[in-house]
Amino acid sequence: HQDSHALLGTCRLAIIDIASGNQPIYNKDKSLVIVFNGEIYNHRDLRARLEARGHIFHTRSDTEVILCAFEEYGPDCVTHLDGMFAFAVWNPRQRTLFLARDRLGIKPLYMAQPKGGFAFASEPRALLDSLGHPPRPDWMSLGHFFSLGYFPLEDCAFEGIGKFPAGHFGHVANGKLTTTRYWQPSYGQGAPLSLAEAAHRVSELSAKVVEKELESDVPVGVFLSGGLDSSLVALQAQRAGGGKIPSFSLGFEEDTHDESAAAGEIAEALGLEHHPFRLSRDMLRESLFTVATHMDEPFGDSTVLPLFVLSRLARDHVKVALTGWGGDELFGGYPTYKAHRLAALYRRLPSLLSRRLVPSLVERLPVSDRYMSFEFKAKRFVKGMDHSPEEQHFLWMGYFGAEGISRLFRGEILDKMIHATPFPPAQVLEELHEEDLLDRIMHLDALTFLEGNGLFQADRMTMAASLEARVPLLNREMVDFVAALPAALKMHGGQLKAVLKEALRPHLPPHISRLPKKGFGPPSSAWLRGIFSDVLDSCFTQERVEESGLFTYMEVRRLIDEHRSRKADHGRKLWLLLSYQFWHDKFIHNRPFPPL
Repeated sequence: HQDSHALLGTCRLAIIDIASGNQPIYNKDKSLVIVFNGEIYNHRDLRARLEARGHIFHTRSDTEVILCAFEEYGPDCVTHLDGMFAFAVWNPRQRTLFLARDRLGIKPLYMAQPKGGFAFASEPRALLDSLGHPPRPDWMSLGHFFSLGYFPLEDCAFEGIGKFPAGHFGHVANGKLTTTRYWQPSYGQGAPLSLAEAAHRVSELSAKVVEKELESDVPVGVFLSGGLDSSLVALQAQRAGGGKIPSFSLGFEEDTHDESAAAGEIAEALGLEHHPFRLSRDMLRESLFTVATHMDEPFGDSTVLPLFVLSRLARDHVKVALTGWGGDELFGGYPTYKAHRLAALYRRLPSLLSRRLVPSLVERLPVSDRYMSFEFKAKRFVKGMDHSPEEQHFLWMGYFGAEGISRLFRGEILDKMIHATPFPPAQVLEELHEEDLLDRIMHLDALTFLEGNGLFQADRMTMAASLEARVPLLNREMVDFVAALPAALKMHGGQLKAVLKEALRPHLPPHISRLPKKGFGPPSSAWLRGIFSDVLDSCFTQERVEESGLFTYMEVRRLIDEHRSRKADHGRKLWLLLSYQFWHDKFIHNRPFPPL
């Protein structure tokens, strides 16, 4: 759509109403026009209610349902939508724009406000030409990135571009944006339930939300990691699908991180049409720069590589994949949740033990490549005991601390970061009204880590393969119920995901629930000592590092040498540096990636 004041366009992955659902879509008198990214799972029920109120539809698409809902309810339309969405409605007569993003930020929405105007898109690269200047790094946001490995809240790697916040709608008039929060998560505030009652309710809800999210005019499958979250989704998909549901898993050559055997066993137990794939060295080499090309922001988690490969392989069979994303944040699946309870006791130890003796012993532990090894967890655990539990949480989950950042960057770059807000910022902490610490931490993860890390990579990598990823465990009905369960119940008896394990107990082999968490966690530390060792050398030659003018070469070299000699495991930090360097080369320096 183009008029004298606005231009709206879309590139559609057609899932619902393939024949007539193309966008932009107009209302009857063309006083409103919409572009939309996502899926609305209650669009049929909502359509019926709107038809009863006199609305006439010309397509079967959920996009038109949103537009009619906006006509009927105004901004309150977002409370009627059950799904994942980012959409914009333009009013050519009033010259106003309405924007909205789903509650948890499943679908991305970026924005820029050039002089006298406003621009928005699903990816920041689409906004670069609107900035009026060559792309520049946003060093405030990058200060957070090098600490956390992702861009939280409204941060973006590019100066002049930000994210439209999840759970908000907004109006743009005369180039000025005003936003309103329409939803805020709440944790641990529900009525007390027994473990059996909670598990039964989760079983019922999961069956309901998965059945809703199976709706599609194209083939649907399931990503099966071998963990509990995807197992619950696969179980309910198989029950509701009326036939064998295709499932897809990816295995690693490194046994320390491979969970493909468990995925196969689960698929057999549930009666799925299973497609196991193995990530070969050739696939790795081939995909590294392909993934970097699709990423227009740096990203610290190496999971994007196997995720892209799996998405591309699955796309040969299906166009939609149900996933288990969000289960860890919702049901209490991260080891850090257990660690916070232990940390409360640790802080009571005499200072000589907690600040000197134990950290000294932990630092001497030999480096291990095992996923979530004791060495990795112990070294993380002793960090940040001088900080609040909320601040310590981000140190445990993070990459470079303040000291590491000061050693890594040149002085002129550090000067640009100096005003970066400490994380988590005070305004986020003020939103946490829960009294229980673990409820507060889960609330924090829902606001930051879930959207900035998990949902970002899920959307970006599946979309890069022209595959739609759905997240039924983050359906609004499931979130409202499970978030309200107290953390003590989610970790009943000291078990992570106790409610989920109880819900799945009748359906899976008993030993599956006792397997250590792996998911799609790749062996990136081993990769950087082996198959990608030459890429590190090519990216971080002294000449290239000094030409970039960002990092101190001696610090980068120290990290690489210590990692290779196994003096320390810097795998996560080096992968983050590699991701950043790829992004900087492509968008800031406009130079090719180093040869493989």
